[in-house]
Amino acid sequence: MTEKQAGISWILVSALAYSLFTVMAKRLLGEIGPTDVLFWRFMIASPVIWVVVLLRARMQRGPNPLHVEWRPRFVMGLLFGLLAWFAFVGVDKLPGDLYVIIIYTYPAMVAVGARVLGKPTTRQLWVALGITTAGVAFTVPEIFDGSQDAALFGFVLTLFNAALYAGYILYSERIVNDTKGHHLAGDSFVAAAWGMVGSLVVATVVAVASGGVSLPNTGLAIACMFGLGIISTVVSQTAFFLGVSKLGPAPAALVAASEPVMALTWLVMFLDESMRAIQVVGAVLVIVGVVWSQRTRPGCVTDSGSVGE
Repeated sequence: MTEKQAGISWILVSALAYSLFTVMAKRLLGEIGPTDVLFWRFMIASPVIWVVVLLRARMQRGPNPLHVEWRPRFVMGLLFGLLAWFAFVGVDKLPGDLYVIIIYTYPAMVAVGARVLGKPTTRQLWVALGITTAGVAFTVPEIFDGSQDAALFGFVLTLFNAALYAGYILYSERIVNDTKGHHLAGDSFVAAAWGMVGSLVVATVVAVASGGVSLPNTGLAIACMFGLGIISTVVSQTAFFLGVSKLGPAPAALVAASEPVMALTWLVMFLDESMRAIQVVGAVLVIVGVVWSQRTRPGCVTDSGSVGE
């Protein structure tokens, strides 16, 4: 297997792992609240990723996580914890298929944000943004006629979360670029580990403020709880970092295009959710818009990247 093939394989593993996020979160939210899911996700994920990081350091395959500049990564984790909380509330308020379509508008938002920060862009970016916006409108027609207040709240929150996540990615890229090659920079695994600590702090504060946490009652929900923490968090992020290390940031378009397709497939298969014809059209438009926003002309290079919520 070539370096490129290995990188593509890792990116697809990441996409597959994170595509299960919505279906497992939906199962959990049937028994416990968004605050509970948030807490258990990072309570499970944090020790797992730290075991991986410490083993890599012991085997001299990675840096000592205590000898790196951890503060910027910790701050990134605080922001990601807030994003994750919004994500669970959005999943709780919206049908799973609509949540998937709306949240995956974030790559187009990353492209727009990069333009605002002064990075060069092209006309195709604005065409992509128009396609994506039209796709979102098609997927949630009942929201725009005001017939579902709960859906409206979930829609606004999820769209805001997508924008916030786009900002998180842009901030993450700046941190990585500012410290690249520095002896205190660490690597992607260490960055993920310190980020998990920050996210766990947010989850703990939210849990305490809410009066504590609850555990799911059924074996299936407990399995989903561990799956969410290990598969859709640790495995997804680790596989993504491995893929990017072999391919560079350009495969973000592949991740963005493949994740929503797989996520919608799992929702139909495991939760019996269905989509109207107009929503299918909207989903296709969103995916086309996202992929289009990541395209480059010959000779151009993009600096986009993505990672699971």
